[in-house]
Amino acid sequence: MMALFHLGRAIDVELDAALAAQLLRDHPDEAARVIETLPAAQAAAVAGEALPEIAAGVLGRLAPHALDDVLPALDPAILARALTELDTDVAARVLRRLPEEQRPGVLAHLDDALSRSLRTLLRHAEDTAGALLDPDVLSLPATLDAKEALAYVRSHSERARYNLYVTDAEQRLVGVLNLRELLLAPADAPLPDLMKPAKHRLPAHADRYQIASHPGWQDVHALPVLDRDGAYLGTIRYRTLRQIEREIAGAKTQGNTAARALGELYATGASSLIEALMGGRRESEPAP
Repeated sequence: MMALFHLGRAIDVELDAALAAQLLRDHPDEAARVIETLPAAQAAAVAGEALPEIAAGVLGRLAPHALDDVLPALDPAILARALTELDTDVAARVLRRLPEEQRPGVLAHLDDALSRSLRTLLRHAEDTAGALLDPDVLSLPATLDAKEALAYVRSHSERARYNLYVTDAEQRLVGVLNLRELLLAPADAPLPDLMKPAKHRLPAHADRYQIASHPGWQDVHALPVLDRDGAYLGTIRYRTLRQIEREIAGAKTQGNTAARALGELYATGASSLIEALMGGRRESEPAP
C-alpha cells in the first residue's frame, strides 16, 4: 500500500493509503494527471495496488506517454483484470501501448471472448475505424424471423443496442432495423422483410478525420464498420465520435498555439533583421 501513500505525498497532501485509493476512485482524471508526474515504477505500483475497477478508470485516462511507462511494469494478471473493467475499444487502446511482445501474456489471462475481440482490434492500424470500433455490438443472422430474433437479442442482451445489424451467411452487412421495429413486428416476419438498407457505413481503414466528418452522424448515433469484403466488424459509437472530436480540437488548438508562437518568433526575427539592415544602411549613407 506504500505506493498509494506516495500518491498522496505526490500532490503535497497528507493522505494515507485509504484516502489515496478514494482519490483514485472518485477523481480518476485528477489522479491520472498526478500519476503522469510520478516515476514509471512508482506510477505502476500505484496502479498495481488499486482494485481492478479503480485501476481501469485511471488507465483509461492516462496520456499515451504515461501508458508507455506504466504498462510494461504492471503484472500481466493485474493488467488483465483492469482491462476487463473497461469498454472493449478503450481496453484495446490501452493494450496497444504495451510492447507487442508482452501482449500475449496479458491476453492469456482474459476470457476467450474478450481476448478474441482485442486481437481483432489490434490487427487494425491505430486511429482507424477498425481499431476504434466496438466489436461487441450485436448482429443478427438474416435467416431469423422476428420471434427468433427477439429470443436471440434476449440471450445476448449485454451486446444489444438500439440499432440491430443484419448479416448474411458470410457476415456481410445486408440491413439494419431498430429494436422498436423488431418488438412491433409480427412474430413470423422474416428479418429481410423488416430491415432497411444500411446506407451509412464506414470502411475499417477510415481515419479519424473521415470518421468525424461522415454525414451519417446527422441521422444515427452509431456507424457500422465493414472490412474490404463488406463483412460487419462492429460499430463506431457516438461516445467514440465525441472523443475523436475532442482529440481533433485539441490538436488544432496545439497547432494554432504553435503557429502563433512561430509567427511571433518570425515577426521578432524579421523586425531585428530589418533594424539591422536599416542600421547598416544608415551607417553606409554619406553624412549630410
